[in-house]
Amino acid sequence: MPFDQIQVRDYAVVIHAGNDEWTWQVMDFDARVAAQGGAPDRESAWRSGMFAAGAVGTFARIGQRG
Repeated sequence: MPFDQIQVRDYAVVIHAGNDEWTWQVMDFDARVAAQGGAPDRESAWRSGMFAAGAVGTFARIGQRG
């Protein structure tokens, strides 16, 4: 599958197969990219994207408290 996505709390993790690597993006509900990167394989792209979504969500919650 060249493209896949999953929702994590308030963000969507999207992965896409490229020519030489997989890319991942974390987007909010307004389709703004909050984080992005590359990985050598599909599983690494998922793990990186899921980790980034968790981190972005945590920082957003901390920002709302202050």
